[in-house]
Amino acid sequence: MSTTDKWLNPSARTSSRRDFLQLATAAPALAWLPGLSTLAPPAPLNDYPRLTFYGATRQVSGSCHLLETSHGLYVVDCGLFAPDIENPEKENEDIPFNPKEVKALILTHAHADHHGRLPLLYKRGFRGKIYCTDATRDLTNLAFSTPPPSSDDERDPLFTFADGEAMLKQLHAVPYNKKVNAGKLTVRFTDAGHILGSAMVEVWVDNRKIIFGGDMGPDNSPILHAPTQLYGADCVLLESTYGAAKRPQIDYDEFGRRVAAVLERGGDVLMPTFALHKSQLIIFTLQRLIQQGVIPANVPIYCDSSSVHKANLIYDAYKDYHDEEAREFIKKHGSLFYMAKYREGRAADFLKAHGGTPSIFVSTSGMLAFAASPRHLHAMANNPKNAVLIPGYQAPNTVGRLLLDGKSPVTVNIPLNDRPTDVKITPKLEIDRVSGFSSHASGEQILEWISKFEEIGTVFFLHGDEERSTEMAKRASEMGVESIAPKRDDTFTVKNDRQTPGPVPELEKRQPAAPAAVDQ
Repeated sequence: MSTTDKWLNPSARTSSRRDFLQLATAAPALAWLPGLSTLAPPAPLNDYPRLTFYGATRQVSGSCHLLETSHGLYVVDCGLFAPDIENPEKENEDIPFNPKEVKALILTHAHADHHGRLPLLYKRGFRGKIYCTDATRDLTNLAFSTPPPSSDDERDPLFTFADGEAMLKQLHAVPYNKKVNAGKLTVRFTDAGHILGSAMVEVWVDNRKIIFGGDMGPDNSPILHAPTQLYGADCVLLESTYGAAKRPQIDYDEFGRRVAAVLERGGDVLMPTFALHKSQLIIFTLQRLIQQGVIPANVPIYCDSSSVHKANLIYDAYKDYHDEEAREFIKKHGSLFYMAKYREGRAADFLKAHGGTPSIFVSTSGMLAFAASPRHLHAMANNPKNAVLIPGYQAPNTVGRLLLDGKSPVTVNIPLNDRPTDVKITPKLEIDRVSGFSSHASGEQILEWISKFEEIGTVFFLHGDEERSTEMAKRASEMGVESIAPKRDDTFTVKNDRQTPGPVPELEKRQPAAPAAVDQ
């Protein structure tokens, strides 16, 4: 089918969206071609604004949404694809629009599945501003201001360190809760409660209002505020990470008692974690439990990640973004993290502490794949008094997943004689998962948030696998809300057709959900 035939065939319009964008960009230079003057997109595509979904569609990663307006092209997020899809390397290379044509970009927060390809956009010619909150600016600087470690991978990198440095100069911080201009858009960033600086972004353009939800945080999590309640929009983009699951019951005291029991029997506790947000939740929760007497006050807590240290300092600095409990805590103790016997330093030094005073080790990486956490696991594996408590998502075939699945022996990669070496271990220590440290809202919470709207248009559910995103769309439809789990490359015109949502349907009780992919 020719390009012309595709546009004359209504059933081909959505799948040909990339052809249209490429053609629209190239049209002035190709105007002389025979018959091209009769080529035009079908009438519905002349309406603005339009949304095209280029990632996080029936999958959790690769957030990237193209907003076409009468004033030009804008992009919301441009994140990395994770191995939740086939061939993520190829998908990460594919930018299905011309970055040089993009007027500006809106960044919802500083997780890699939302900002990880920003340097690639710069590399390919994007020179507009990147609008975000000040905390997102600082955390994005943290992510891209350090050269990556050397690698034996012979493939060309997606982008260079210099591309990342240049992209950081495009970051433009805007305050929460204030309407500002982003190019020809009017935008307002409101607190999403997901990680520090995360935002739901209201956008007004072409007589429509769109809410880009990014990722929504739980309303019962430490440190941050609950997500901001909004009340009206023509179109809303929301996550569906956990599907239509009820809000989990979280008991941090029970977590503290489990930690204390390991320490009391003379064992060490290892908590493998991600550097951003989950580490801060864990360290703050441990400190709070120490202050409450649930965990002994004299227990050493070791953290050997420089990235965690840098993120801790940023979290401490933004006191205005803390919830009331965290603000009172930092007012009393001077920090969310730095008190009691919490220590930061080199893994080589902290590894010597194993077998001495029972201690807690907070260490990256979260899946025990690299950095210091596999070294701690190797040092602790033979002692049944020890425990590894796993708080985050574990991808298939990672060390963390193999441990949780009861596999033995498992292979860890650790440095021996200054060389990375695969070593088999037969774990004798306690292995368990712990809950309460997710940075994502439950489906029940998201549906309750929708139910409080006075008027709402179409809701698009993203950032969940096919089962969970379609389930959320089905449940929201039961509330009288037009709801869609879009597919990759789907394009929709934002309509002015709002409804008053009904009550949240009864949700089934389930076993507590395991952490979801990209639950960082």
